[in-house]
Amino acid sequence: MGTDGEPPPVAESPSRGRALVETILIVAAAMSVLWAVASMPRWKAWENSAFGGQWLTQILAFMVVPLALVFALGGRPGRLGVTFAEPLLALEAGMTALAVVGPANGIAFPLLGVLGWSPLEWPGGLVLAAVYALCLPLTGLVLRRVRPTTSHSLPWWQIGIAVAVLVAGLAIAAFTVSSKPLISRLLLALLVVGPGEELLFRGIVQSRLDQAFGHPWRLFGARLGWGWVLASLLFGLAHLCSPSAPGLGAWALWTAFSGLLFGYVRAKSGSFFASAIVHGVLLAIAALFGGIPSPN
Repeated sequence: MGTDGEPPPVAESPSRGRALVETILIVAAAMSVLWAVASMPRWKAWENSAFGGQWLTQILAFMVVPLALVFALGGRPGRLGVTFAEPLLALEAGMTALAVVGPANGIAFPLLGVLGWSPLEWPGGLVLAAVYALCLPLTGLVLRRVRPTTSHSLPWWQIGIAVAVLVAGLAIAAFTVSSKPLISRLLLALLVVGPGEELLFRGIVQSRLDQAFGHPWRLFGARLGWGWVLASLLFGLAHLCSPSAPGLGAWALWTAFSGLLFGYVRAKSGSFFASAIVHGVLLAIAALFGGIPSPN
């Protein structure tokens, strides 16, 4: 174990029932955006031809809609770990975690290819679930001395920088989509899919549930609770209900286990930004080798 990470202040402490309803509502709203776009093939075709992927759709589903609902419900994103404060601490936590998870993924996915097992089917899904389950304690060991961020605010200038980065990525994707489409796929994973899913599930959902259920457990220096588990289950359920490949239980299983890992990184670092780094880099590596579907 290490020094206990400090959880964010709990000035906003909703009842457990209210927190569950709010988080399910927010996840359902995000998934509704994805399903709505899935029913508009012309829009999807235009996005793919213009940017090489569902940039606008995923920004809307995983970033704009969830944050808008948080504000509408009277929440403060910074208190949910949605902050870019002390980025060097988040970078340290993210890159340290990647030292474990990166090589594990680098072995697991090629191994599935050699065996002819898809990560979306049960044999491959069980292997990946086991890999992420093994990575969790190993990641805890390497992160046990990492210091969490103590800032719990999201000033407008941080939002402005994030928007500027997204606009720059979108512009690069638009200019390179016809000549080098791989650039768009890499940027989409790094800047939108990974960070967006982490903002929603580890920032908003896990943190809001933690405020209601508390942090009674200590694991390798991180303060955790039922919010960690429930957010991971909702993450798996979102993939089960994905419009890109609905009903795939194997995909839901191993993404739920990956959610436990990402959720630990978020709790230990004090910010969604660290888990966004891990998630985004892993998806970018997957994009280099053909990738797996995202839940859109």
